[in-house]
Amino acid sequence: MNIGLDFTHDLGHSGIGTYSRSLIEAMIRIEPENQYNILTLRHKIPEVRQHFPHQNKIAYTAPFQNPGMIGGRLKKLIIKHHKQIWKKQSTKYDLVHYTHQDYFVHNIRNAAVTIHDIIKIYDKEYKVTDKNSTRYLHTAEMIKHARHIFVPSHFVHQELLHYFPLCKDKINITYEGVKNIYQKAVVNTDILRKFNIRQNEQFFIYVGRLETRKNLDNLIIAYSYLPENLKKDIKLVLICPSAKKATKHLQEKINILGLKNNIVHLTNVSDHDLVHFYNAAIALIFVSYSEGFGLPLIEAMNCGCPAIIANCSSLPEISAGSSILVNPADTESICDGMVQISENRQLRQTLSEKSLLRASNFSWNTTAYETLKGYKRIYS
Repeated sequence: MNIGLDFTHDLGHSGIGTYSRSLIEAMIRIEPENQYNILTLRHKIPEVRQHFPHQNKIAYTAPFQNPGMIGGRLKKLIIKHHKQIWKKQSTKYDLVHYTHQDYFVHNIRNAAVTIHDIIKIYDKEYKVTDKNSTRYLHTAEMIKHARHIFVPSHFVHQELLHYFPLCKDKINITYEGVKNIYQKAVVNTDILRKFNIRQNEQFFIYVGRLETRKNLDNLIIAYSYLPENLKKDIKLVLICPSAKKATKHLQEKINILGLKNNIVHLTNVSDHDLVHFYNAAIALIFVSYSEGFGLPLIEAMNCGCPAIIANCSSLPEISAGSSILVNPADTESICDGMVQISENRQLRQTLSEKSLLRASNFSWNTTAYETLKGYKRIYS
């Protein structure tokens, strides 16, 4: 097969970036005979190529201008021109795969798309959808035009069927995987020390973006409810890149609650360093209102790190009984989970063992294998 892959989106430390890179690497391992073509923005090829330093099976094309460099009406014209380029470029491939749903282009006969979640069609409380919103209408059109749809969990599958039942025969559930670096390991205390975490210092950890649905406000409030002796002994480490405005809001929240000496906010932690945080932490706290899959959870699980997770969206499905479930809207529920796991060493050990066993079911090779099966449904 001759496959075109959309890499015009951000390739940073986001979950979609990890998915896109890991998927391609695994597909090449499984079916190296295919031609894999990455399409990206002009002048971005060197940056994209850095993500695949030892890979010679990828061809790179950069036919798109970067709309982020220009504002106003001209930016809209460039985005519109991208769609015309895509329609022309797509004829060169057996299929094209949009790994980021926001970049999907309608009216392409051989297009597949990964829908990671439909969070953006919900209101701010993630309860009600506006069927007249631009996001909802875009999703409906995407589902109509896509030849095939990949989703990362049964939860997302059911959500799509609820709102867009006509997509039933197009969907493949392709669970995501976990990078090999995330595994149980001896903690390198020198690495933690460079982030001001002392040897044998206990901490909870959060990993992810700093945005409303991730529920950091309730997480921090719940931590503030801990008994004083636990707060004294156990820090909260937040590993989340964020813009200056969001960081300022977070710091204000921490200061108001008198937690300046209890909470550590880190914005730039590499995979190599993060694995030691997972291995050292008492638990991952991951209480998002909604997740399509939740890569930090599976990363932590594969390191044997117990987790306290929200009792909604995809997280209970991915965890499958290996984590403590809490109500993300109830700060006392989150706090109770923290107390429970802090005071019970045997519980932590049991959850660690269950997490390792459950995580062994997830791999990028399996994701790639199922994705290639989906491609063949389009190509055949």
